Amino acid sequence: MWHSLIANFSVVGLFIFGWLQSQELLGKVRRRSRRLLFGLVMGVGAIASMLLSVELQPGLYFDLRATFLALSAFIGGPFAGLVTASMTAIYRLSLGGVGTLGAMAGIVSVLIVGLSAKAVIRQRTPSFVEIVLFSSVASCVQLLSFGFLPDAAREAAFENAGLPVVVLGFVALVVALVAVAQSRHHVEERKLLLAAFQHAPDFVFVKDRDSRFVAVNERVAEVNGYASVASIRGLTDFDLSPERAGRLFAGEQQIMESGLHALNVEEKVTDAVGKQRWYLTSKAPVHNVDGEVIGLSGVTRDITERKQLEKALVDSRNELKQVLTEISDGLARFDHLGRLMFCNTRYQAMFPLTGSMRVSGANLSDILLAAVGLGEQLDIPADKIDRWIASVMAAMAQGGEEEVRLFNGRWLHVRTTPLGDGGATVLVSDITKLKQAEMGLLVMTEHLKILADTDGLTGILNRRSFDAQLQKEVARTRRSGQPLSLIMVDIDRFKTFNDLYGHPAGDSCIKQVVAVLKAGARRSGDVVARYGGEEMALILPDTDELGAYEVAESMRQAVQALSIANKGSEKGVVTISLGVATFAPVEEAPAAILVDRADEALYIAKEAGRNRVMGWSARFGHRAAS
Repeated sequence: MWHSLIANFSVVGLFIFGWLQSQELLGKVRRRSRRLLFGLVMGVGAIASMLLSVELQPGLYFDLRATFLALSAFIGGPFAGLVTASMTAIYRLSLGGVGTLGAMAGIVSVLIVGLSAKAVIRQRTPSFVEIVLFSSVASCVQLLSFGFLPDAAREAAFENAGLPVVVLGFVALVVALVAVAQSRHHVEERKLLLAAFQHAPDFVFVKDRDSRFVAVNERVAEVNGYASVASIRGLTDFDLSPERAGRLFAGEQQIMESGLHALNVEEKVTDAVGKQRWYLTSKAPVHNVDGEVIGLSGVTRDITERKQLEKALVDSRNELKQVLTEISDGLARFDHLGRLMFCNTRYQAMFPLTGSMRVSGANLSDILLAAVGLGEQLDIPADKIDRWIASVMAAMAQGGEEEVRLFNGRWLHVRTTPLGDGGATVLVSDITKLKQAEMGLLVMTEHLKILADTDGLTGILNRRSFDAQLQKEVARTRRSGQPLSLIMVDIDRFKTFNDLYGHPAGDSCIKQVVAVLKAGARRSGDVVARYGGEEMALILPDTDELGAYEVAESMRQAVQALSIANKGSEKGVVTISLGVATFAPVEEAPAAILVDRADEALYIAKEAGRNRVMGWSARFGHRAAS
């Protein structure tokens, strides 16, 4: 009994697997047609199960037909359930025998249970608890059909078939429903991702290894004048933008060959109507399961409006500054004793807490004390209030400009101009918007400076910043009379390492080596930079030749201690070679000479067998430190 029903279990798995695999092909079929087809497939599955049924007595058959019927009703609904039930009932009637009535009762019972469960969950995907509960009820309800059997047949059915039918029916239903639920979840996720891809406001595309379009979203098709995204598949940039295609193709091939991302690349393009537009593009290589690059994906954003706003912001700042220079906002006149002789209403309104005190005859020192007491002006040291008031009063005779931050977040620009009679005029402008714009520009400038000065992979200084920093240190060395040392570092056999382990592993290797170099450059003035590719450089101010040797040797040992495997190296692990050069304070040579010396020492270190530190000497050309 168990063996035969397990064969039925396999039939259930085969039909469910086949149905799930066909879902992508049936994606465009109407729902009613899919339900009819599902009912038919489950009906055929039920018949196949009955073909493998166990005949306990003549005319008394046991199989897992109820599993197909329960699935059809629970997943497909009334239409599919009735189709499956009809096919099952017709075939079972054709078999006849003493179990016919009980079989019909079982078919009806399972159909009712399946449709009832469907009414409860409706169109949503059932949870695992609901699946287990439904499977338990659907598998047990078959036992009710045993009551329609003759006494002898009923006793044999309960004794021999009850447990196998219930257990295997339960397991088959749980497995099938879990598979269907997971498949539906994956299909829904895929649809959501596809919808997000297609309807994204940016230009989204995927290309193959030859830079042919594999997939694009509707925005790409629309801008390029194509009726559908399918029309662009297989095309290249030579078909869409011939004037830019060569440059784009070369850049994309470099990305796929190097395996490195190209992030936030700005490009100015003239569109079809001759208008200048700005685009920001990011591209990344796409790898298969074996880590091989099979294409790239990209996102392009139209930043024309943003660029226009940035320009407008700069223009507004300049215009605002000019206006504030030429036009009086708040105006006040004080005499030689600091008494307020005149002010306009705008001047009073700019000080919300002390405005009522700023009237003719009021003394400036009293107004300032009130501003402190009421907390109107910020950034006044609590222990230096008298000194602050004295400095403001002194400005009446000396003149000056000050930016004042108020408690409500507003900024005022105060310009004091002394007069011949000992008094002064005070011009106050609201510069809140200007300060906000300046702060925004400072944040943006600082961010751009960081991006321009640092290496994207390691976060240390890039080559351009290294050159500038070295020039500064050379000039400082001549002034301070202290020595300056430079260490050039090269990762041994790095090309072989990349070829053996791939670019992602190469990037990780560079990061680990840089971490060692940064740990070795412990002083605040020490500088670590990426000189190019696998080559790094360290600037060590106030460090003589021996000290630089010691630092370099400790770094060499630390990198070797990492034990990063490199089968392409004679050492078996990743190692570094280091060249050391030192400027004595009396040398007047330019910074490039120091670089040449360190580079020469590095070359000698590599020629001498790698994994060593070599120093440059004016007398001998070089000297080994280890």
